[in-house]
Amino acid sequence: MRRDDTLRIGPAIPGAVLPLLLILIAVTAGLALQTPIGWVVAAGIAAALSGFARMAAGPWLAAAVLVVMLLAAEPTLWHTAAVILAVHLLHVLGSLALAVPLRSRIALRALRPTTIRFLLVELVAQAVGAGATLLPVIGGLPIAGLAAAAAVLVLALVGVRMLAQRGPESFAVPRRPVRASARRADVGGPS
Repeated sequence: MRRDDTLRIGPAIPGAVLPLLLILIAVTAGLALQTPIGWVVAAGIAAALSGFARMAAGPWLAAAVLVVMLLAAEPTLWHTAAVILAVHLLHVLGSLALAVPLRSRIALRALRPTTIRFLLVELVAQAVGAGATLLPVIGGLPIAGLAAAAAVLVLALVGVRMLAQRGPESFAVPRRPVRASARRADVGGPS
């Protein structure tokens, strides 16, 4: 392409909108939980890191702050649903923010597959979250929390076991096959 050429991509949004959306989502979810303003500011600052330090894990830090705020807030179905939605949005938009340069434009048509996956996963996550809030509490600990902790432990142990079985080659870089013409040219020493 030359400097005077244009590329028509249809309706699009600027790439700089993604970090702004991350901040808006983190702050709005924090305010919805009605926790102290310091936590809300911490979530907003963590989300802002994605705009200033592109490799920082800002959206994921903001998601972690929101989960801590949920644990400290009044456990209701609405709080749980809001945090599930916010954490999922932070994850999806944070991943996009790392891949999309700030000065670029994102075609809305290109976001369609991501939006469909987001909606399908969100539907399942909201159903699981709603079911988890209905489980009883034993000794001050919700059964859902204990089940989630056990599931994470089992997943970590299975992952470690899988890596131990495969050994160092689990992380090996695949080699490209050598072409036949390249093999014939190699005489095995200095020529």
